[in-house]
Amino acid sequence: MNLMRIWFVGLFAALGTLFALEAADVLDAGNVIGDWWPTALIAAGALQLAVNRPFQWQGPTVLMVVGALVLSRTTGLIDESGPILISIGFFVVAVVMLSQVFGKVKPISTADRVNSFVAFGGTEVASHSKHFEGGTVGSVFGGTELDLRDAELAPDAEIDVFTAFGGTEIFVPYGWRVEMRGVPVFGGFENATKNDRGLAEDAPVLSVDATALFGAVEVKH
Repeated sequence: MNLMRIWFVGLFAALGTLFALEAADVLDAGNVIGDWWPTALIAAGALQLAVNRPFQWQGPTVLMVVGALVLSRTTGLIDESGPILISIGFFVVAVVMLSQVFGKVKPISTADRVNSFVAFGGTEVASHSKHFEGGTVGSVFGGTELDLRDAELAPDAEIDVFTAFGGTEIFVPYGWRVEMRGVPVFGGFENATKNDRGLAEDAPVLSVDATALFGAVEVKH
């Protein structure tokens, strides 16, 4: 199961619940959302830290720190020392972002499965697996580049891709057969590989199950 899809569905379910409670005169949905919306950022960052393989910590850390800082303001959790705490927090964000810029390399994975989840940012992952089985890729308000050109496929390899308000690019080597299916919702997906140009009958097959919501998924060489 693509955890990005779970996060996105959970977000909309929470919004639906709040507006239902407002209709029942239980609470003011606007006030609750105005106070607690940064928890969505914190949850997205925590989920990225929990599931990303290969492990990447900079982007999720920035997302969680920013979410916590904004939450402290929207809910009134900080006191007179608030400005100092906020300045320290943003200094930490700046240091993390600088470490990501100057130390940026494309993470290389030798694992047989790749699980990537990015929100409000971008990520690049390359797999050198010799028995690549597939995995999950999720992008919300961000983008993902998955490079499989140095990987070798296992039988029945499948990637589950979920993209909302962003984009996902998957690069595959020549000689693979790509079978793509999915659901575009105000978005689209494209198989730009050379499936019809002299592939062997026993060519390795990669299945891509794509959901594109106001976004795009593309598989290419």
